[in-house]
Formats: sequence, structure tokens, C-alpha cells
Amino acid sequence: MPTTPTAPRRISWDLLRVVAVLAVILGHVTHQGALLHPELTGYPVRVTAQFGAAILLVISAFFVCASLRKGNPRRWLWNRVARLVPAYLVAVLVTYVVTRWAAISFSGLPYPPGVTGFLFGVPQGPPANPSPWYIPTGLDLVANLGMVQEWGVRSATFYYLDGSYWTLPVQLLAFTGAALLWPRSWRTHRLTVALLWALILVPLALRFLVFAPGTASPVVETFYYGLGLHRLHVFAIGVALWLWSQRRLKTWHAGLFVAAAVAAQDLQVFPFHVALPQDAERWPSTIGFAVLLLLVCLAARGPDWRFPGLARIAPAVTWLAGISYGLYLVHQELGYVLARALLDAGLPGWLRLPLVVGAAVLAGWAVTAGVERPVHRWLTTRRKPEEPQVKDAEPVSVGGGS
Repeated sequence: MPTTPTAPRRISWDLLRVVAVLAVILGHVTHQGALLHPELTGYPVRVTAQFGAAILLVISAFFVCASLRKGNPRRWLWNRVARLVPAYLVAVLVTYVVTRWAAISFSGLPYPPGVTGFLFGVPQGPPANPSPWYIPTGLDLVANLGMVQEWGVRSATFYYLDGSYWTLPVQLLAFTGAALLWPRSWRTHRLTVALLWALILVPLALRFLVFAPGTASPVVETFYYGLGLHRLHVFAIGVALWLWSQRRLKTWHAGLFVAAAVAAQDLQVFPFHVALPQDAERWPSTIGFAVLLLLVCLAARGPDWRFPGLARIAPAVTWLAGISYGLYLVHQELGYVLARALLDAGLPGWLRLPLVVGAAVLAGWAVTAGVERPVHRWLTTRRKPEEPQVKDAEPVSVGGGS
């Protein structure tokens, strides 16, 4: 039986992934790190623009449509869960143990006795360091393993072990919704487009008309962020651009979606219309999102970017894109720990930065090759396939906390 030839891998999508994930890493290492740990400064550059994770989620939504339409929705969803969740759980466990050790050590506190004490005990005595690190607790570990961090952080019940982890529950909710809605007979083109507009406009109405910024109760904010309503616009624009790439959406209509997504991104990230002290800079962030979103449009409908210079680095770009999820999981909090250790060793900022980024790439590869890919293969090949299921030709992209 003749088989359909596999389309060549497009370097344009890989390059966008790499640019976005590097923007996330550099923003966390050079900007966010100093906000959380004031001693982590002195880098030769400081990236204060915040747009990488949002672009990664746009790309992820685009490829949800490209892959979901070719397979059984239930098996497709299991395929995604099998790729995302095991690597995440391993990263959480590693981050918890390393951060416990580092936070106690960097704060100048004694380790509680015994293995159980080290993992879950409370160090005794005042911290010797004037800028002590937060020491994660067993409840933090349970909350992060269960991906419910957002439901307790505002009440100070538990906290994120890594600020990047917010994307996992949001993306899994989006994937579940896509799998449930995809096979429905009532899902006409007009209703689909109307739903996409609702995903952009309804969260904005809730946040600015029903509950004005600064007036919502912690309970309302917990539900708003816990359900991922502040990020629905990135999934909506990803789906809209896929419809446009399939000639199922007019160019003028796609342009309206792009403009609305850029406006929603600015409003959701900067609801007070100015950057707060813990925020990135507003206009570089919004402009960076808009520019990369336009490049996503070019990748979605234009020819592949097979430029002479780009072709030479294509293997490296493709490799980095392939480990982008593992890289995302391990770069932030573990990167801060390494940066602090290098600072204590006396290394200057210009040397710390490439070492932290390089270590993140190495750790990301280890998670991808040692956990994500083999566990995904094991979980998705134990059953007999009921019908042919599209193979994930594109790696799962998950953004970081930006």
C-alpha cells in the first residue's frame, strides 16, 4: 500500500521556538532572578521584555489543530499527557530536593537531622544571611505535583517550586477542552470563530468591566488565574492562525485576531497599564510579542525559511527546539541555584551567564532524552492502536513564566 510522504521539517517553526525559549531563559536569569534574589546581579545584559512563553503557547495551540484533526481525540489527549506529565513530575521532585538543599545552605541555616528532616523538616534558628531564600515545604511539593499551585499561592497556603510551572495546568486544561470540543457535530465554522473571539473578549470583560483591577477579592483572582483565563487569548490566536493557514479565515479577519491578541496580551500582563516593580518593561514586552506573532504568521502561511545562512545552523536549531520542553522545565529555579553557587565561587557575571544557560541546555537535554521521550514511548505503545494515530512530528512547546 502506498504511504503518504512525510513533509520535511520546517526550520521556521524550530527557529521561532528557540528564539522564544531563549527569551524566556534570559529574562528569568538576568531580570527575574534579581527580583527574587537581589544578589543575582552583575550580568552583562538584562532582558526585561516578557513575551517568550506567550509565543510558545501560541505555537502549541497552532499545532494542536494540526495534529488533533488527524487522530482520535482521546488517544491524542493521552499522547499529550504522556509526553508532558512524567517529565514534569520528575522535574518537580529534582527541583524540590535541590532547592531544599540550596535554600537552607544559602540562608545559613543548619540542616534538620535525618533524611526525613532534610526533606520536610523546619531548620532551627534565625537565618545568617540577610537575604534568606524561601525553603520549600512538603505541602509545596504536594501542590506542585498536583499542579494546583495557583489555587493556594494568594492565600499563602503553598507556593510554586518554580515560577515556570504555571503553564502546565493551563496547557492541560486547553488540551482537554480541545479534545472534548473537536468531535462535536455542532462545531460549525461560525461557532468556532465566535468561540475564539469569546476566548479573547470574555476574560477581558471579566477583568476590566466586572472586576476592575485592584478591586477583585483573592477568591476571584484565584479562580481567574487558576482556570487560566488570563492566557486564553494566546490559545485563541494560535487556533485562528491555523484556520487562516488552511484558508478557512480571511486575511482581514486574521489581522483583527492578531490585533486583538496583542491588545489582550498587553492588558492581561499589565492590567494597570504600567509596569509594576515586579514586572518586565511594558512596551518592549508588548512589541516583542507583536513582532514574534507576525513571524508566526509568516511561518504559518509562507514558505519555509531556507536561507543560506540559516541552513548551516539548522541542525543545532532543530536539536534545541526538540529539547525545548525539557529546557523549559529546568532552567529557572535550578538556574538560580547554580547562579548563586557560581557567585559564591567568585565568578563574574559575564562568565556566570553562559555557564547558567549552558547548564540549562544540558539539563534540558537530560530530561528530554532520559525521561520525556522514553516514558512517552512506553506509555503510548503498551496498548494496541485502535486506529492510526498521527505521530507528533513537532515537539511539545511549553512556555515559561513570561
